[in-house]
Amino acid sequence: MTGRAARAPNPGQRQIFRANLARKGMKNTELLISKGNHDASLAAIRAGYPREWFPDSGGGYYESVVKGLHVLTVNTETYNSDSTQRAWLKERLTAITADPANTGRPVLVQGHRPTTNTTMDGQQAANPRLAEDLGAFPQAILFSGHSHLNINDDRSIHQRDFTSVNDGSMSYVETDGLANRFESPTAQALFVEVYKDRTEIARVNMAADKHDIYTDGKWTADWQPPYASAGTLSGDTWTVRLKGSTNQQIKDNFRYTDATRNTVAPKFTTHRPLSRVSDEKGGTALRIAQARDDQMVHHYEVDITDASTGASVVSSKVLSDFSFMPRPNSLDIPVPGAVAGKRYVARVVAVDAYGNASPAASLTFRK
Repeated sequence: MTGRAARAPNPGQRQIFRANLARKGMKNTELLISKGNHDASLAAIRAGYPREWFPDSGGGYYESVVKGLHVLTVNTETYNSDSTQRAWLKERLTAITADPANTGRPVLVQGHRPTTNTTMDGQQAANPRLAEDLGAFPQAILFSGHSHLNINDDRSIHQRDFTSVNDGSMSYVETDGLANRFESPTAQALFVEVYKDRTEIARVNMAADKHDIYTDGKWTADWQPPYASAGTLSGDTWTVRLKGSTNQQIKDNFRYTDATRNTVAPKFTTHRPLSRVSDEKGGTALRIAQARDDQMVHHYEVDITDASTGASVVSSKVLSDFSFMPRPNSLDIPVPGAVAGKRYVARVVAVDAYGNASPAASLTFRK
């Protein structure tokens, strides 16, 4: 599964899909498309793709059965105001979960936009009525994209009344927590396996190499896929178990809830995590030996001041490069305008995705 919308299709796109499925030996792979905010129209999707890829009945939503598993595709561009679609989803979920043959089995729901108060602390969410309607069905697992937010982040799965999962992007990933928009051309996807007693969701970086980034409306250089890497896992596999004979019992066994949010802070594992280095042009930089966390170090709060005046030289949040696998062992932070002979004081705090912060590391150095 990926979080990329279909966009406005054309015969060339259809052939590209088919050619790549054949190239990968996946000609029998079933494609199920949901409408996204970049798509031209439902009519364009129907005209541009085979019927089996988008078998909607007129409103952009439909049901599929994949190897005995029910998959419900919703149209998140209209869901909140579409009473007919809402009635259809609730009716189908009621019927499917009432069947004893489906006890303990997930019902997969896919749509482009995430719903409110779920993944990634509710970022870029819409359709509060979708959350309301799914709330009565803890067997539902909603997969959504739209945000392009990084699936390395464990906030990409959330459980309360149902399970909600951010499925990343096959185009580029975005990173939250910074003042400016930050994007990287690293494609991500999920590999979902449904077993009798559990559903396993593996997080995959399709291209794991570090390449140039998109920032302030421009790519920093001419990045050139295909990448050399074969891809990597971008975090531990999530396991969803739907134990219980009642809705409340199922929810009592959820493990990715607000109440179980991670509280373990990152920590620096070397005695001297900060050091002064020179860059290739003779400039001064602060090198950070990366901290460790039980899940993921998200960013560093970096403050560098002039030791004699206390004036701020650098005050910034710096990403840990967690989206690249393997993560680099160190980061170099330039010290702009550093003057020979002057003393500077650096203070660095490592922060994880949940806001847990390490004790500060500090260093006094000269240019």
